[in-house]
Amino acid sequence: MKSFITGFILGMAIFITVFVYTDKFYKNSDSIFFVNSNYNTYLFDDGEMILPTKYKYVKLEDIPVNLINLTLWSEDRDFFEHYGFNPKTFLRAMLINIKEKSFSQGGSTITQQLAKTVYLTNSKSILRKVLDIMLAFFIERSYTKDEILEAYMNVVYEGNDISGLGAAATRYFRKNLKELDFNEMLMLVGIINSPEYSNPYKYPDKARNQAEILLNSLKNSFYFKPYYDEYAGSTDKINIYTLSYNEKYLDFIYEAKILEEKLNLKNGGYTIKTTVNKDFFESVTPDSSSSAIVINNKTGEILSFWGSQYSVFMSRNQIGSVIKPFYYMMSFERGYDFSTILPDNKMTIGNWSPQNYDKKYRGDVSLEDALVNSINIPSIYLAMHLANTPTESVNLIYNFLKNDVGLDGRYPDDLTISLGTVETSPFEIIKSFTIFPNYGIIPDIYIVSEIYDRKGNLVYKKWPSIAKRVNSVSVESYSEINELLRKVVTEGSGKKANIESLDLHGKTGTPDDSSWFLAYTGDKSIALRYIGKDILSTYTAVPQAAKIIKNFLYDSKNMKVPVYMNVNTQDDSADFFRHPVEYISKGLDVIEYLNRNKDILSFKELENNLKAVKEDIEYIFPDVYSDIVNWENLNLVDFLKDPYGFIQNNYSIDDYLSGIILDTETVEKLKDISGEISFIYPDISNKIDLFLEKRGF
Repeated sequence: MKSFITGFILGMAIFITVFVYTDKFYKNSDSIFFVNSNYNTYLFDDGEMILPTKYKYVKLEDIPVNLINLTLWSEDRDFFEHYGFNPKTFLRAMLINIKEKSFSQGGSTITQQLAKTVYLTNSKSILRKVLDIMLAFFIERSYTKDEILEAYMNVVYEGNDISGLGAAATRYFRKNLKELDFNEMLMLVGIINSPEYSNPYKYPDKARNQAEILLNSLKNSFYFKPYYDEYAGSTDKINIYTLSYNEKYLDFIYEAKILEEKLNLKNGGYTIKTTVNKDFFESVTPDSSSSAIVINNKTGEILSFWGSQYSVFMSRNQIGSVIKPFYYMMSFERGYDFSTILPDNKMTIGNWSPQNYDKKYRGDVSLEDALVNSINIPSIYLAMHLANTPTESVNLIYNFLKNDVGLDGRYPDDLTISLGTVETSPFEIIKSFTIFPNYGIIPDIYIVSEIYDRKGNLVYKKWPSIAKRVNSVSVESYSEINELLRKVVTEGSGKKANIESLDLHGKTGTPDDSSWFLAYTGDKSIALRYIGKDILSTYTAVPQAAKIIKNFLYDSKNMKVPVYMNVNTQDDSADFFRHPVEYISKGLDVIEYLNRNKDILSFKELENNLKAVKEDIEYIFPDVYSDIVNWENLNLVDFLKDPYGFIQNNYSIDDYLSGIILDTETVEKLKDISGEISFIYPDISNKIDLFLEKRGF
């Protein structure tokens, strides 16, 4: 009797210890709908998958009834009868294991399998088995049977790093679950028991055999008997699609993941839509020595890039003469013009004796000819005379590029900067070049447009926004440099990229270890770098870039680089909000005006001003009115209706809250939004909470 009591007390102590441990473990764990962060789906801009998905969330009501019943038949026929643990099947499995001296039979319920998949490992040990039994009880207490079944169907391992039946159907059969035939359902359920042994890619015959074994088990089932009669002997005909994708697509995903880290997205199951155009990417295969990127220079969208993520975004090479437009434009601000005569003679500065690429000297050349034909000596002369001394001139160029424009890279501290000894990446230089078509505006460059959680809720949307505005250069100087860069393409070193009907501007560069071509239209920019020694951009970078630029023609929205009137000649009627009719009558660009004022005026000011002017022009200029409405839908986003759009448009939440009228519905809406965005935008969430707290809510 004493030994019985001792054993009972010891057993209870062990049980209580395990129970307390499991309870603490469970409370500190994620929900059963947790998804590993590796299981995200990435899309091109048209919604097509970049890579076949490894995870695809499917609601229980969208899963075919036969697939659900097959899963229950194979994995847990008493699922709706037990409370997470089934002693009958567990004991039967243990007896088989003892008889066969193995651990081949687990006897686990679906709830136990779910606990193991979400919280534990696949290790076969007594401790793990005890834990999954205990966790199963906790799960059954916290969730309904339908929720448990839905979670299981979405996380069950299907081999080849695939999680869930929805993703497996897409990978193996290129179908949605609702499109599967009965044989394909048999295979998906058959894989669950031995995902590696019956791996459809490695062992397709074994996968088909598992489907056959499951089918044979149905012949005595009242429900499934008709299916057995229809499909018996046909599982060998199941068609399995092999995994195929372009490995180059991986670089798009690597770049998209940078935003995931910035947003601190936990778990997985997100669907991430990029801005990359697949057709554009596939339309051309540049030389393997090339790295290139194309962006929409108005919205900031990355349309495509070629080469590795490292080579496009992180590598650093000297940019050569690509730097010249920046300080040529600075010279216009200091009184130089196209006809300014610059010397082109042999030059020695200390130990440095620079040369022109063709080793020729022309005596004197005009500033226009020096840039269009990329002549080094007169360019150096121009650079060193931007300020009172060469040292001051170097500092002036450095400060403009580094601080005003924001070009990130390694800079020299001497006059070699004038020939582009700045080292940077294609991404950084294309971003900086947007000041030319945009007259000083650098958009925020991005590759992810939208992110949805596993249930399809939009959790992030990127709206076009301005990253930087270079105000130290006049409109006239921007116009003049654009005129010269157009001539580079029509008459100068970029002629091989000139395409009729395309308003292309550009600049070549040929440092020692590479060649470059930067070019842009009114809405697209391209940067291409070609790696090699002793090469000329005219015969390497420019022709390679031309292959890509030709595809600009397939976009009917190609814009020209805008030409603006001299701002000094504009009168008072050139203010759209004050004189909308006169402004439009002069042919001025209303959308450009709105874009300029978006970062100057508050949300409410924009809203009120637009409301007033729309009444004046609705019937006089219906086309302009329509453009304004479309602009409002994209840019004037109300925080309560679309908080993500509001934030992405860089509107001030403080200004918005100061003008809001609080009622019960608005307060509740603000609380809901604060909770929703607290993970991604904690600073905005804190401001909302503080605002409500100060007002007693």
